[in-house]
Amino acid sequence: MEIPEEIIKRVCLKDEQAYEELFQLTWNQAIRTCWLILRNLHDAEEAAQDAFIKLYIHRHHLQNTHAFRSWFYRILVNTALDQVRKRKAAVNIDEVSLANQDNDILQAEHRIIIDKAMKHLSYDERTAIVLVHFIGCTEAEAAKIAGWTRGKLKYRLNRARYILEQAINGEINSKINPKGGIHHV
Repeated sequence: MEIPEEIIKRVCLKDEQAYEELFQLTWNQAIRTCWLILRNLHDAEEAAQDAFIKLYIHRHHLQNTHAFRSWFYRILVNTALDQVRKRKAAVNIDEVSLANQDNDILQAEHRIIIDKAMKHLSYDERTAIVLVHFIGCTEAEAAKIAGWTRGKLKYRLNRARYILEQAINGEINSKINPKGGIHHV
């Protein structure tokens, strides 16, 4: 998410037009980030809205415009996790499947397998994976955003990778028939 520094400065100075521009530039990424954690579109939209309200209210706290990315993602992640705590209900991630924009069947199959594997992760593990692998944060950035030590982030990342590997390999192995071919579902 690349946001011109000039917009961030104007947001910090309480420029309403700049806030609207920031909202337009980041809304889709905010929903995507929340959805990757919550796995429910309605909850993701609600969490993103709450995050933007928090961003608006606390925008004067941002001192360093270069820190905006991690500051914003921290608000998003914390708001999404607050949503989990508030609802205290299990999120059924089977309700939502990943849409394939490229219409590439093989890529779509891989995304479905990854989507199914993600349901095996805890919210903390999913948060670590989303920050590092989906958003592209460095481990140091991700740890800061999540409010964890780098060691805790690495532990959750390694655990999540192991769980995903086991789930994905199990999914792939279950589709291979004894003759070496792949069952097409």
